[in-house]
Amino acid sequence: MLLGIFSAFIFLKSIKESELSLTIPLLSFSPLFSSIFAFILLDETLNIKQYFGVFTIIFGTLVLYSEKIEPSFFLKSFLNIKNNLSAKLMILVSFCWSLTPVLDKICLKHSSMNIHGLVQAISTFVILFFFSFREIKQIKTKKFKNLKLIIVTVSIGALATVLQFYAIILNFVPIMESIKRAVGQFCAVGFGNLFFKERVSSQKIIGVSVLSLGVYLIV
Repeated sequence: MLLGIFSAFIFLKSIKESELSLTIPLLSFSPLFSSIFAFILLDETLNIKQYFGVFTIIFGTLVLYSEKIEPSFFLKSFLNIKNNLSAKLMILVSFCWSLTPVLDKICLKHSSMNIHGLVQAISTFVILFFFSFREIKQIKTKKFKNLKLIIVTVSIGALATVLQFYAIILNFVPIMESIKRAVGQFCAVGFGNLFFKERVSSQKIIGVSVLSLGVYLIV
């Protein structure tokens, strides 16, 4: 729960400071991290083809941060990520979010999905309310003009959480993470262009295509 709150704040800071199509794809590192955590904590192992798929996803991420479609520029992608604060924050988020579903799966072995989700939701609300109490008192009525958008956002988040619980029960965590991240990459590029007019470059198109190939290998 604490890990989820911490990573959520970092996630919001990262997407606030950089393009969605350059930050969200870095979450594709989570299948790599989750495969390590799942092996250590859940004794889940992937076959060679699936591990190759995980590294293909990472390679697709490097393509996204490459200035040109050339091997030498792929290596420079590491430097581009290193020098980008938002990128480093998103990799930290990826690390945290790769561990939380593993911990969720362990918890779900000892509790029902409804109870587990309820405890998480109530605890998260209490903690956030405590730290935001002073700001909540200062909120004016006019700031609620986007209340419908807030409700839709919260509803989508709640639905996503429930679906993820089902997914980690039915699948290995690294497989679930890989599918989730690949879909997220396409959506990041598409929505980034649709809502924020972010440029859709050849690197982004090739990068998300490579990411999709990695998911195909894993599944």
